[in-house]
Amino acid sequence: MPQTTYGGFWIRVAAYVIDWVIGGVIGFALGFVIGIMAVITHPENPTVAASGLRPVTTAIGLLINLAYFTVQWTISGATIGQRLFRLRVVDADSGQAIGFGKALLRYIGLLISFLVCFVGVIWVAFDSRKQGWADKIAGTVVLRE
Repeated sequence: MPQTTYGGFWIRVAAYVIDWVIGGVIGFALGFVIGIMAVITHPENPTVAASGLRPVTTAIGLLINLAYFTVQWTISGATIGQRLFRLRVVDADSGQAIGFGKALLRYIGLLISFLVCFVGVIWVAFDSRKQGWADKIAGTVVLRE
């Protein structure tokens, strides 16, 4: 049986940085389009119109981010950043691909991990199976191929 190699802390950080850059580009494009729309629809005071849309753009950005991670984990087992480093998210017990429900649970766990001063992400560095809180919550592991 081949030895299991878990994705460690630093390689996962690098993958997340790539994924967040991709998300940032998408978010910037979204903000730019919304800003243009505010100028077109409220030429007398576009700043006020744009600031009123901030909660909407934040919600849309969160939904795009959620879709980016959950769909990729469900379809290919990895985000673009993870694929670049040959990482793959699998079920911790079976080693099989995860479904949408587990991917969604993992994303929620990732948000919790980031919101608690990144402790849930840093946890990867100290765990024997390199599981962060998101992995523990969803019952997943990240493997390096």
